[in-house]
Amino acid sequence: MPEGPSILFLKNKLQRFKGKTVSEASGYSEMDKSAIDHIKILDIETYGKNLFFVFKDFFVGVHLGLFGSMLVNKRKKVNASFALHFPHSEINFYVANTKMYQGKPSDHFNFKTDILNKDFDGEYLLKTLQEVYTEKTIGDALMEQELFTGVGNIIRIESLYRAKIHPESLVKDIPEKKLVYLIETVVNYAYEFLDFLKNDEVKEKALIYGKKICPKDKAELMIEEMGKVKRKTYICPKCQKLYT
Repeated sequence: MPEGPSILFLKNKLQRFKGKTVSEASGYSEMDKSAIDHIKILDIETYGKNLFFVFKDFFVGVHLGLFGSMLVNKRKKVNASFALHFPHSEINFYVANTKMYQGKPSDHFNFKTDILNKDFDGEYLLKTLQEVYTEKTIGDALMEQELFTGVGNIIRIESLYRAKIHPESLVKDIPEKKLVYLIETVVNYAYEFLDFLKNDEVKEKALIYGKKICPKDKAELMIEEMGKVKRKTYICPKCQKLYT
């Protein structure tokens, strides 16, 4: 599944369409697309793993899920689930979920939790983490999109390794200073991830994701599906402390 930086990377590629008028919207998604025809895209925004096309009175959210993809001025042999057409170009989304919202994105989404947004608020996230998610493992909490908006499995694994925290540690058992450091690490790594995307180096530059040996002490990594999220997790038992 694309993570927050991947969607921001797509947004940056689409900036040339900002201010352009849609000739036609098409695709097999059930959303009524007639309102999009012949109106101008005022802005293109992201919220975690969601891409937004903002119009005057409404916006359309696109979520790529596990297998979605986007092509600009190219088509696959299969039909697009959602497409925006312009006089001399087009944007095609495949296996994507779409939804139309009235108003603007800030009316519906809390950008304080978006790890790559200018309005991200680490103090707000810490307070929410300690008050609402105290009984969760930190590995599961990191995948809560209402809390760590934009975090996916790679960011989860790499951030926990860098912060030296075992994913099965309960939030309530982790010292506050360590949680603060983890939040900072998540944000910093998300921006590294975004930079790595420019040369398709995310997996190559990862420290333990997709690897078998810890780069620090050369110990064999533990690799297993873990927590309620049941996502493949890479852990160094020597470097990452299990707080109890």
